[in-house]
Amino acid sequence: MTRRPSRLPAARATDREVGVVAAVLVAGSEKAAAHRLGLSHSTVKHHLANARSKVGAETTAQLVWILAPRLPEPEGVIQPDE
Repeated sequence: MTRRPSRLPAARATDREVGVVAAVLVAGSEKAAAHRLGLSHSTVKHHLANARSKVGAETTAQLVWILAPRLPEPEGVIQPDE
């Protein structure tokens, strides 16, 4: 049985790719994220490029927007009272 690609672009990225995107957001740069994750800068760039390709994003900003539903809440964010 072949697996059909998901219709939701965010679902096409792997958990690892989503984690790398989250690390870049938290760390503030690809190099800082690579250091935090114990990866080379080129590996981080590779994960980002793969994720952009899978979800159809041309920029990292577009990638973040598309993956937003899968990204974890940043630590220390104060949620408004409901």
